[in-house]
Amino acid sequence: MAEARQVVKYTFLKVDPLVLGWPIDEREAAVHEFTDLLEVGPTAESLLAYSTVGLRGDCDLLIWQAADTVDVIQRAESQWRGTRLGPYLRVAHSFLAMMKPSPYLGRHKHPDQEGRRTRLKPSGARYLFVYPMVKKRMWYRLAYDKRKAMMVEHFAIGHRYPQVKINTAYSFGLDDQEFVVAFECDEPAAFLDLVMELRESQASRYTERETPIFTCVLMAPSDALQLALGLNVPDRDEERDLQQQVSLIAGG
Repeated sequence: MAEARQVVKYTFLKVDPLVLGWPIDEREAAVHEFTDLLEVGPTAESLLAYSTVGLRGDCDLLIWQAADTVDVIQRAESQWRGTRLGPYLRVAHSFLAMMKPSPYLGRHKHPDQEGRRTRLKPSGARYLFVYPMVKKRMWYRLAYDKRKAMMVEHFAIGHRYPQVKINTAYSFGLDDQEFVVAFECDEPAAFLDLVMELRESQASRYTERETPIFTCVLMAPSDALQLALGLNVPDRDEERDLQQQVSLIAGG
């Protein structure tokens, strides 16, 4: 029996500037309430938080979730609305997708290899680069072998940057885009170089749209919320806790 495909959700949130005028103790209480909810909510075991403060003008944080059904995603986001902070959080961008194996990779290799996954397995790298993607319709009219040859070139370029891990999810019929692509790495320069090289690939000419692009920094949910609400984030070593959360999501 085929492994069930996970639903993946990227929710980018923007905090209403009015919140920044709240007294510090009220903002801290709002952070605690929202963080507690994220940690015990329906997607708690498959949720990572990222900050986009200072990196995007239209959003402050990303909640990256995975679930077995869309119902779980709905229940989780409905709970957010019931918090003190809920009415002051605007969904700036929302991308829904699903995991599935790539049609351009053979099935004889390990099923957990990149491009063959049906479940999300984040690496826990410090940076996440996310963008929705749409291909030109003429791409789908090309012969499969021609498309596969171009994708093999595409994959080969990616393999030259082993420090960058790609997470591709599919949105056909589920959302406005066709794919949501998320790259994890610890060094933004490596991702920049990879994207520049991918622009020269044959498959790139068939890209219709791959914006907006988000640069996101992995944080504990409480820290991401504190930054979004203009609060100081205490200096602490949170790497162990983050890696435990990532390991839980990845099934390790």
